[in-house]
Amino acid sequence: LNKYFYSHLKRFKAGARKAFKQRVKRTYHGIFTACKSFGVTHPTAIAMGLGIFLPKIEKDEVELVYHEAIFKLLCKNEYGFDTFFLNPARAMDSALKALEKNKEQFKCRVCLHKKDGKALASQLASQGFRTSFLSPSDCIA
Repeated sequence: LNKYFYSHLKRFKAGARKAFKQRVKRTYHGIFTACKSFGVTHPTAIAMGLGIFLPKIEKDEVELVYHEAIFKLLCKNEYGFDTFFLNPARAMDSALKALEKNKEQFKCRVCLHKKDGKALASQLASQGFRTSFLSPSDCIA
């Protein structure tokens, strides 16, 4: 946490927003590349890292960084996705703000939704689509 933020000031350190965004991009690039290697065309995801464990430091800005990073990857790289389904949950406003700021063409369709991600992935799979479900949750839950 202290790598990117001044905890006593509750804001990003100088230059840390860019470094943090690069870290998020590397994480999602790895996830998206793995999906591509398995032939996933319709991945579903929830807002990984933006839930209950998100620190109160720069919360709105952290949410925006996550969505900017995801959307930048989906514009710049071809992962073989037809549609990327994202349920940003309580970060919907920042997802919409990131979409408004984005001026690039996506390489796939992007669908923001409020459905249960597991149910959506199951529904897509039953229709014959190659799907996945990204969840940071405990796999036993």
